[in-house]
Amino acid sequence: MDLIGLHAALFVAAAVVLVALPWPGPVRRLLLLAANFAFLWSFDPLAPAIFLAVSLLGWFAARRAAAGASVLELVLIGAPLLVPLFLPKLPGLGGAATGDAAAGVSNVVGARMAMFIGASYFTLRALHVVLDARRTRQVHLGLFDFLVYNSFFPMTVAGPIERADHFQQTYARLGRPTRDDLGVGVVRLFRGLLKKVVLGGIALAWAAPITGFATAAGAESAGQAWLALYAITLYAYFDFAGYSDMAIGVSRLMGIRLAENFDNPYLRPSIAEFWRGWHLSLSFWIRDYLFLPMSGRSASAIRPHVAALGSMTLCGLWHAPNPGWVLWGLLHGAGLSVHQAWTVWLRKRFALKKKLASSIPVRVVATAMTFHFVALTWVFVAIDPWRLGPSMRYLGVLFGLS
Repeated sequence: MDLIGLHAALFVAAAVVLVALPWPGPVRRLLLLAANFAFLWSFDPLAPAIFLAVSLLGWFAARRAAAGASVLELVLIGAPLLVPLFLPKLPGLGGAATGDAAAGVSNVVGARMAMFIGASYFTLRALHVVLDARRTRQVHLGLFDFLVYNSFFPMTVAGPIERADHFQQTYARLGRPTRDDLGVGVVRLFRGLLKKVVLGGIALAWAAPITGFATAAGAESAGQAWLALYAITLYAYFDFAGYSDMAIGVSRLMGIRLAENFDNPYLRPSIAEFWRGWHLSLSFWIRDYLFLPMSGRSASAIRPHVAALGSMTLCGLWHAPNPGWVLWGLLHGAGLSVHQAWTVWLRKRFALKKKLASSIPVRVVATAMTFHFVALTWVFVAIDPWRLGPSMRYLGVLFGLS
């Protein structure tokens, strides 16, 4: 069960009403935790046990981090968290099988789990709490509230990877939404359904020449290939952003305000700006916990480029450990690296930088180039992420080379 369908609607309605009844605060939170576990159980009876194992391990590691534990100790404690983060996406364990084009399409918007969808999301949230505790020497939530936060059912399927400190800001209003919360919640739910079900469905239908390219007669002309590429690019946004809207909407109905997860990513003039609009919670997680530590505080001109390539490659591996997603990550890392070099070059030419920034035609061209770069990277995961051959042939069709 996700947030789509009659059963999901009934579940959401029941959960919203249940936590809104005049219970004492602890009872309200206990009921929400029970609803979260029921949501997990709907994927697989073992899902709550997997969640508990990950969360308790993460909580223990966070407490040790807050107490000043060494890096080696935290690595030894947290190493098992790599299992639900990567292993479930291998073939036969919930990941796309080699040659499975349909599974490849589903992987455009997230990863397939071994027992259920979402294991890597609550694992990333647990890791965030550990890393944040090491930085600040405190844990923002007690154990019970941490379990509620990490299993919060609107975030289970596709995120967002909400930060614990941000979640805590409105957590006390659980079950007591304001009139504004209710109004915004309904609007966001409707907007999310429109994106995911209606617009996403239309885009996916138009994307048939690319989704079926590996197993059937796909695009026969460059025009069909480009149309399908634009369609799958829009589908990735509508599907993922639509679910984020729904998660935010359901949360608002319960009085909790999740952080925004998408902000017009395809209308950005650079790849760095794209990542400030696409899957913001993941983007900030990569920036804070991968890119910045890899970059370090040195004056090295090379480390930021290595950090961009390394962090985005790990992002691709997180989606799924296969050639398509690794190449997708490498390409985005390379794009960020080139953007860094361009930014450094422009800083030394202030007049040119100011002129380019104020030019509308330049911004339009830059936005079009960024959009097409991102769209072309989707080719490697939308056709068959386990084989690069079909993707390369599709690129040949796009550019009239085959």
